[in-house]
Amino acid sequence: MNRTSRIISGVAFLLFGIGWALELAGFITISLKGWWTIFIIIPCFAALFSSIKKTVALTGLGIGILLLLSTRGIIPWEDFWKYILCLVAVLWGLSLIFVRKTRFDSKRPDRSTVKELKQINQDGRQIRQINVNFGKQIFEFAGQQFEGADVQTSFGFSSIDLRNADILDGSIVNIDCSFGGMEIRVGRDICVKTAIETSFAGVESQCDLQPNDAVKTLYIKGKCTFGGIDIK
Repeated sequence: MNRTSRIISGVAFLLFGIGWALELAGFITISLKGWWTIFIIIPCFAALFSSIKKTVALTGLGIGILLLLSTRGIIPWEDFWKYILCLVAVLWGLSLIFVRKTRFDSKRPDRSTVKELKQINQDGRQIRQINVNFGKQIFEFAGQQFEGADVQTSFGFSSIDLRNADILDGSIVNIDCSFGGMEIRVGRDICVKTAIETSFAGVESQCDLQPNDAVKTLYIKGKCTFGGIDIK
């Protein structure tokens, strides 16, 4: 959180705390019904002025406001998820209108992007960092060693092609997919084990090898919300 975000959050929480104290003391009368949503709305609003992905901040802000309206009876709880879908449609529409087309918006894989990926060392393994937002990116690891990856996809599509990669046995792909899609391709000699939490999402795996039939095992873990993941 940068200085601007800290100042905005600090002022907002300061005013909220003072107002609540005055209400408790009887000096003013305000309705604090749904007060807990402030802890969602304020941080997400402040995040709009930081380096955090604006999509995540806008989504959190919208959900926080909808929760506040629901707790105050303005929006019926039974219609809450309908408004969430409206929010998704609005954000997706804005992205299509205002977000510039990226150089990855193509069916042709861009092999150079793989070499440019950031890597972090975890337990002696080099883990690739992949982030796809409002676009389409295809990563082909042909002829390269693969020791694991952290993949984050939001309002976009990412394709991870490991069919001709040198996969280290026991490698882990941690995924976080929201309002988007993801595709992971592996070789026929790879056993894939998945542990993916889903919410309004689907995961389809066409890999049916058992550990004793495969040469190596690849683990895919994480979560998917309002999206889809295809493993083949």
